[in-house]
Amino acid sequence: MQNTINMLDFRKSPGEVINEVFYNKKKIILERGKKQMAGLIPIELFKKLFSDDNVEIYSKERIEEFEKVDRMSKQVSAKLKKNLQNP
Repeated sequence: MQNTINMLDFRKSPGEVINEVFYNKKKIILERGKKQMAGLIPIELFKKLFSDDNVEIYSKERIEEFEKVDRMSKQVSAKLKKNLQNP
């Protein structure tokens, strides 16, 4: 379960919040006002998510390439459908 804590409450007792995350394996979202600002997760989960050398973060260029391929696929599908309807 994810808990949400106001930044002011976090500043009052950061040690207790960190202990909850570390020892009780809680995931906590820090918010300011009603805006979510950051998340605290246990270090084991962080290492799983971000320390794996096999994980690739997609760059803007790579995402644009995927979108280009998607557009091409849609065009090919449309042409194929048209050709199948009008033999």
